[in-house]
Amino acid sequence: MKRILIILRRLQAGGIEQATITLANAMVAQGHEVHVWVLRGEARLMPDPAVHLHAGGDIEREARRGLLGLSGDLLGRGLLKHLLPGSGFVWTGWRTSALARRRIAEWEAQYGAFDQILIRGQGAFELLWDLHDPRCWQLVEGPSSKLRHYRFGGWLAAKLFQDKQVICVSQGIAEVLQQTLSHFSVRPARQTVIHNGVPLARVRRLAQLAQDPPITGPFLVHVARLVPVKDQTLLLRAFKRAELDCKLVIIGEGSERAPLERLIQTLALDGRVILLGHQANPYPWVAGAEAFILSSRTEGLGLVLIEALACGTQAVATDVPGGIREVLIEEQTRLLAAHDEVALAAKMREALADPVQIQPHWVDRFDDGEIARRFLALIED
Repeated sequence: MKRILIILRRLQAGGIEQATITLANAMVAQGHEVHVWVLRGEARLMPDPAVHLHAGGDIEREARRGLLGLSGDLLGRGLLKHLLPGSGFVWTGWRTSALARRRIAEWEAQYGAFDQILIRGQGAFELLWDLHDPRCWQLVEGPSSKLRHYRFGGWLAAKLFQDKQVICVSQGIAEVLQQTLSHFSVRPARQTVIHNGVPLARVRRLAQLAQDPPITGPFLVHVARLVPVKDQTLLLRAFKRAELDCKLVIIGEGSERAPLERLIQTLALDGRVILLGHQANPYPWVAGAEAFILSSRTEGLGLVLIEALACGTQAVATDVPGGIREVLIEEQTRLLAAHDEVALAAKMREALADPVQIQPHWVDRFDDGEIARRFLALIED
């Protein structure tokens, strides 16, 4: 039995969060003790009851307490981050990393020593950049190129990645990260690629439930947060251009909902595009669709594509940086489109006219149990 600590900044709705829950549940199912620590706020997604969930606090607020903490915060936010643009996380991270070391020591005194500590996402890296521990691995979920825009980007990159152990969720992300770090001559201690896993049996079971509300007639489906990086604006324009005899179902919520509602009216797509909002179980609609459509500007891996394939649904996706080509392989690659409405519309039409037949081995390699074993194998190295 191994004892694992997984740390992330927030545990709300999103790909990083869902991947965290999936990994924690898979490790618990294999007989390991797993702790999930949410650095800020309550948990909106709940893991298996056997997972030890530590949430409800705010490590940044704790770091500002007391005269020393408040003074450091004012100095960092009021002066240093302006003198050294992009460095705000450095000054905060000194204090939050110290708090994290104490918190981890308290839990180890209570539960026993952790065998592995996984830190997920850029927000968590920044808060814990000064947590130097040979058991720590940083999981990079998306492209990290903004450091190049800062005058002191090399110094900032070194704080985040120099001599750290790094796991990228796709080879595409690993290549982007390597380009950025090489630009600054920053070298992680170790770097590897482990894809995010999907609980395939659970997805397939949930996909068999009834749609509520049911969609009549053929339809395409899109599942994602309504945010700029998912580019539902492109999705709607491409759907309009494709002139298909079917509906488009969009599942998700986010900051772009109101603009998208206005665009639906502008494009005269009322009645043809259905915004279902957030659905705890989107899989019945995914399984019932003619095709799953992904219009993102970038993707770390593309968990929703794996879930679509698990439901037996072909996927049309924009061919953008990240891990999409690691998910959509062999014949599925013919439904990859350039990130523009003409190309995406053409692939929508192709999917309906000449569907791709899903092969089991495209999906089975992402089984959550196998992915969990790959993480645990790092402990033995």
